[in-house]
Amino acid sequence: MSIKRLCRLPLAGATLLALTACGGSDGEPGKPGDPGGEPAMTIESLHVEFMDVGFTDGIASVKYRVTNQDDEVVVGIPSATFIAAQLVPEGYTGAGNASTWQYFGSENCAATCPGTYTDLKTGIYTYSFAAPFDGMNGQTLIEGATQRLVIKLGGDSLPDGTPLPITNAHKDWQSAGEPAYTRDIVSIDTCNSCHSNLAFHGSRYNQVETCVTCHNATRVSNPANVFAPMVHSKHLAGFPQPLADCETCHKPDAALADNQNWHKIPTMEACGSCHTNINFPAGEGHPAQPTNANCVACHNADWTAEVHSDKAADDALAAFEVQLTSASMAAGTVTVGVKLVNPQSGEVYGAADSLDFVSDLRLYANWGGSMDYTTRSARSIRLQSTAAVSSENGVNSYQITGLTVPAGTEADTGTLAVQGRVCAADGKLVACGDGVDVLVIKSSHRFFDASALTTAGRRTVVTNETCGNCHSDQKLNFHGARNDLEGQCQLCHNHNMQADATAANPAHATADFKQLIHALHRGKFAGFETLNYPGNIGNCAQCHTNNADGVLSVALPLSSAVQPMALSDGSFTSATAAICSNCHESDSARNHMTQQGGVFAGTKADATAGTESCNTCHSQGGVVDVLKVHPIK
Repeated sequence: MSIKRLCRLPLAGATLLALTACGGSDGEPGKPGDPGGEPAMTIESLHVEFMDVGFTDGIASVKYRVTNQDDEVVVGIPSATFIAAQLVPEGYTGAGNASTWQYFGSENCAATCPGTYTDLKTGIYTYSFAAPFDGMNGQTLIEGATQRLVIKLGGDSLPDGTPLPITNAHKDWQSAGEPAYTRDIVSIDTCNSCHSNLAFHGSRYNQVETCVTCHNATRVSNPANVFAPMVHSKHLAGFPQPLADCETCHKPDAALADNQNWHKIPTMEACGSCHTNINFPAGEGHPAQPTNANCVACHNADWTAEVHSDKAADDALAAFEVQLTSASMAAGTVTVGVKLVNPQSGEVYGAADSLDFVSDLRLYANWGGSMDYTTRSARSIRLQSTAAVSSENGVNSYQITGLTVPAGTEADTGTLAVQGRVCAADGKLVACGDGVDVLVIKSSHRFFDASALTTAGRRTVVTNETCGNCHSDQKLNFHGARNDLEGQCQLCHNHNMQADATAANPAHATADFKQLIHALHRGKFAGFETLNYPGNIGNCAQCHTNNADGVLSVALPLSSAVQPMALSDGSFTSATAAICSNCHESDSARNHMTQQGGVFAGTKADATAGTESCNTCHSQGGVVDVLKVHPIK
């Protein structure tokens, strides 16, 4: 065998000889190869790493690497969509105008491809567009402008049948490198705090950066479909918190370079999409304003931020706090110590009936935390019209009488709740009267036993933070001033409320909190049929919280504190069946629950006999664990 032939043998059989016998110079070191890695066997999510993007003779090309959730490369992706746009800076299209995206085009590669799509079989892919951007869609490629490339992957399968989840990824760049300016204003995480998993156009597009790439004046024919006006107008009706607080969506976020644009760059297009009674060019509802050139002359950034926020109200509310300092109970009477303070200055206020800025302040209680309370209506007192039974060192003691304490429950716990309203003007607490604002304080609750306040009490199922995903932090007020959805509402809205036995689904016709809240968000409760829940109704984690063991509170088995649903005809529905049938209300679902021991409209003895066998299959680790079969994110 010749040396020449030996040197062409497969590496495994010739390595040693080749190293010693082929001779010659070592040569110059080659360029490092592209990263490889183990191919993905399971794909729960796709991640795109942009390796290179730029222009060659005016034609854009991109090189990128795709991996799964474990950083294993994904080989054989059969299709992709590539969308291109450029961002022109603030003022480029006219004085006062905001920066804006200009759409070049979209190229889809599947069975055929307008450009050149290459799978390098290493998890790395390349694509070159079919034509130069300059002139595409009638747009001029601007030297130095920020360019954006969006890649949409997924929604199809690998050759072996493995389904690919949909992923949007984007890269902003300039021909000279990283972009000098951006338009990063809103995060999809902010949107999804209410919408769960926002996606449009057949769920293909699920990132804000993708949306704005197409929803701009150079792509859509209707100006109302430009992203900012479109999003603003869609939220005008049914928005679950105050519209005037722009930071509901435009949250301060250091990761978003342009998150303050909403008040720094006012324009007719953005402002007019909320202020719909104004026609700026015609001078209707506002001095005639044909362009955006002079907007900032009056609407400077500080002023705009101030009038579109709750800063003044927040400043006033920050000067008032209700502290419950002690509690004890005897013979159905609970004695509570209350201290009213200014937490900022440390000032201790007097009793509520001596404070002219207190419009309303109430304290109420219910007993029986381990049984979801003994009565349907908590006992309450109004502190501004009730004299304290004693006062010492700024602590005023009050008594709430008539709590229902069944024999044998004396070692149980109860819950105290506070609600109230104060008067304010210009960010300060002032005497109540005409021309001042009346502000709702954040309601609160504390647990207590027969001798003291306690940290343990009724289980926590939802929190004000989870409710605040959509409703903001305790800004959703019921019955005038009650906004502690975590622990206050349940003092009255409990299992002692009765469902209408004649309703098609009694679970939709009761004020019991756990039933009411599900029916409300599904648009099933009377008077709320048009409520349009913005998230995935099956995503229980949107509202439910984790317990002390880190398990979502929706998990089975239910807490032993959960009581059956009471119906107006004196019958009862067993606890698990009552909750599940609020959403799973088909005949087949009801039949399934009945076959597994669920009781609908039976005696209380039957409804509490423990015949429900739901836990066999649906509890944690079960074959159809509720935590697995619901689309929980």
